Amino acid sequence: MRIVSTMRVIVVLALVLASTALAGSLPAPIVLPKPGFPAPAGEPRPSRPSLGLVSSRYVDPGTLPPALPSAPSWAPRAYRGAGLETAIHQRSKLFLVYGGRFLLSANARNQAVRYAYDLDAFTRSPAETWHEPVTWAREVDDVLYVSNSHLTYATATRGRNAYVSAIDLAKKKLLWRSPALVANARTFVVTGDLIVAGYGFTREADFLYLLDRSTGRVLDRLPVPSAPERIKLRGDRLHARTYDRLVIARIVR
Repeated sequence: MRIVSTMRVIVVLALVLASTALAGSLPAPIVLPKPGFPAPAGEPRPSRPSLGLVSSRYVDPGTLPPALPSAPSWAPRAYRGAGLETAIHQRSKLFLVYGGRFLLSANARNQAVRYAYDLDAFTRSPAETWHEPVTWAREVDDVLYVSNSHLTYATATRGRNAYVSAIDLAKKKLLWRSPALVANARTFVVTGDLIVAGYGFTREADFLYLLDRSTGRVLDRLPVPSAPERIKLRGDRLHARTYDRLVIARIVR
């Protein structure tokens, strides 16, 4: 028993030392200028591609969706004085969110941090009363797509909330920012030349949004029965867990 306990202590210490060593070698964050805060989009004109409803069934809102994977033991627990809040997995890529503002990308295979961004300017709405933390991230073709939002009524920030932004990783600059009120779901999906996000909040309108990946423009929106919480792509079907429904949709081209 003493041998087993000693081995456990050694393993824990090794993990702590590895995390500490990694934290000491973390890169300084790239700071982007304060972006614009576009207004919400109007009703999109009918066009292709679009979103089509396949099915919608009731789920007990008390039955929570599975928890997102936690951060690995080697991930630093703090960065620049901010605590680790979220780990976002994308195959061999790992995104770590600290204090709602710092976004670090690491290679999960060799545990090396690839880059770090300070998105504090993105999280501060014009109202300056609500923090809009980073909520999800995806990297495709050297472009980082990131969402940020707060969970309260849109009027709290004069409708300037729940954006998706695209950042050119090579040039380290913002490419575009979507209209407001398209992405306060916990996740969004990047598929081909499109992004599927979701927005809703209690008495506000609830939609899935289809965005042009090259511009962030809203191409279509699909009404859903309650606020979208998570969106996944399974085959050619979009599975959106809302507050009390499982909505299955498809992209119509």
